[in-house]
Amino acid sequence: MSGSLHLFRREVVNGSSFYQVNYNLAGRSFAFVLDPGQLEEFLGTTAGFTQELIAAAFQELEKTGKAHLMDVHIGEGEAVGHGMVEAPSDF
Repeated sequence: MSGSLHLFRREVVNGSSFYQVNYNLAGRSFAFVLDPGQLEEFLGTTAGFTQELIAAAFQELEKTGKAHLMDVHIGEGEAVGHGMVEAPSDF
């Protein structure tokens, strides 16, 4: 079963950027926060995206502060194993 990733850039007081990752899978939502290097590694290793798609996602994050990636294949157990926390959902 595939899900979707919603990425959001979060600026903190000292000017550092962090990224919130929301993963939606079959009516359940998981979330966590990563720094830029961790996000790039997660997208390439865990989500299995190509470098071109990762670069496009970062470009969209820089331009608009958010990006949306479809057709993501990460199981619930794998999501939790990577530090994602199940988030309350209204679905």
